[in-house]
Amino acid sequence: MNIQEFKNLSLFKYELLENLEKLPYQGYCNINYQLSSNKNKYLVRVFKDESSVNISRDFEYFIQKKASMINIASKPLFMDKHRKYMITQYLNGIHKEKLNKRELTKLIETIKKLHNLKVKNKSYKIEKDLNKYKKTLQDKVSKKLIINTKKELYKIKKYDKYFVTTHHDLNPKNIIFYNSKIKFIDWEYAGVNSAFFDLATICVEFKIKKEQYRFILKKYFKKVKKEHRLLLSSYIKIYSNICELWFKTLK
Repeated sequence: MNIQEFKNLSLFKYELLENLEKLPYQGYCNINYQLSSNKNKYLVRVFKDESSVNISRDFEYFIQKKASMINIASKPLFMDKHRKYMITQYLNGIHKEKLNKRELTKLIETIKKLHNLKVKNKSYKIEKDLNKYKKTLQDKVSKKLIINTKKELYKIKKYDKYFVTTHHDLNPKNIIFYNSKIKFIDWEYAGVNSAFFDLATICVEFKIKKEQYRFILKKYFKKVKKEHRLLLSSYIKIYSNICELWFKTLK
């Protein structure tokens, strides 16, 4: 990636581009750069992997734009016609590995904001990913993970789906804390799924203790039902299994 590639974009018509620097932290599906001009900083996301079944770069741009309008994401500014890269506003802030109660409360409030966004999109099919893993991963551990995940899906089949717009990858590196605000980045896996998928993700990724699960559910639902506890428990297992399977495909 060369800074010259961006100089003719109308986005920078009134700015002088000065520097393009590869960021120290990189995801698995993108290469991230900080692009600096004499006026602003930008994030350039160069797409490198679309092999996952639920990545849509057009939907990523669309949902991030909607999320930016309610102040929970940076504003996407440009995506090239070949879907090779996207330019967004650059976000200042920090990532956190552990959360206190105030930060956890704020995170749940931000997740609820996202979940209240109304979009038209097909719901994410976990079974589709499982079928993909079944074809590519033949070891005993993987087979057991797939079987156990299907058992959990069957167990929760009778309950409400709680379908919402989800981020689907709320690990600490995709959550930015700045002053009293929280914003999400890396929206390539966003889509429609159960609200419990995002809630389970933060429980796993932030190593939330079991005694705090009720606190999370109460902050999200206000009134906690038995099915909420069961669904969160199942989705924690489902998310953990899906992650382990996904990482196995990278080896």
